[in-house]
Amino acid sequence: MRRRFSQLRRTDKRLPRASGTGLIRGTGVVLLALAALSLPAWPAQQQQGKQKPRAQAEQSTSQDSSTYDPLRAEEDVEVGTFYMHKGDHDAAIARFEDAVRFRPNDAKARRLLGEAYEKKGDRTMAVKCYKEYLREFPDARDAKKIQKKIDKLSAANN
Repeated sequence: MRRRFSQLRRTDKRLPRASGTGLIRGTGVVLLALAALSLPAWPAQQQQGKQKPRAQAEQSTSQDSSTYDPLRAEEDVEVGTFYMHKGDHDAAIARFEDAVRFRPNDAKARRLLGEAYEKKGDRTMAVKCYKEYLREFPDARDAKKIQKKIDKLSAANN
């Protein structure tokens, strides 16, 4: 006579119950123990003042790494473009400025920086960025278009 597994569970008292609460509780205990092992060092470091605040640590790393880094500049341009499409012009400006700092001869970053300032409504900074773009790249394909933008924004400022 064959029995199904579910029938065995009901009749055989040696098999564990089907509720599964023991497994869940056991997993929770293990996770809590692991978390407790990793936490004690963090408050001790913070109390002793050894750990820098996050903003200060990020700022120091960004200042230290202002050397030529075209890969990071390209990444900043991509992320800045994402922020522009999203409508967050301040974040886009910060990313494009970083891209120009990491790769000063990046035409795309300079042009996009001007566009971000223009969309933000800061005409003077947009004109300044566009002029820097034309000064660095006078033979750019879109030089005439950029010059028209400069003239239009300059006229709107006055």
